[in-house]
Amino acid sequence: MNKAPILVMAVGNPSRGDDAFGPMLADQLLSWLGSQSEDVQACVELIADQQLMVEHVMDLSEREQILFVDAAMQSDEAVSLTWLEALPTDQAAQAVNSHSCTPTQLLGLYQAMLLQRPPPAQLLSLKGHSFELGEPLSPQARAHLPQAVALLHQWLNDALNKVVPAITGRDHA
Repeated sequence: MNKAPILVMAVGNPSRGDDAFGPMLADQLLSWLGSQSEDVQACVELIADQQLMVEHVMDLSEREQILFVDAAMQSDEAVSLTWLEALPTDQAAQAVNSHSCTPTQLLGLYQAMLLQRPPPAQLLSLKGHSFELGEPLSPQARAHLPQAVALLHQWLNDALNKVVPAITGRDHA
């Protein structure tokens, strides 16, 4: 079975305040995908997990576009969409002995393990203010959620236009 060319990896713990950002956007993406054609649905795969792990390296293979979605503890912007580069092999390898890794470590591990450049990847992040267990999304994060959803839809529209030329003229998001 072929993998979807577009992968969205939403990361976060829904029980830890602003760390719920990734799962919240994953829920919105699932809802949106349910309203799309089978052609569009076949082009997008969503993986939601509490953290990125070495095991996710193989999820990156055979993709044309990847979007990581996560809350950021330290960020200059409330919401940002940034291009990612794989970490050098020696720095990425540190994640092998850890319980989790960053998107750039995961891309570096992909490069080291598969001996090829990882697919183009970006990170959609929301500046987090509260990560306490049992806390809801902070008022600051909630205020910026619509901006994050708009960026997600813009990214999806751009990604779909790149990988599905047959439906290019349609607004996907």
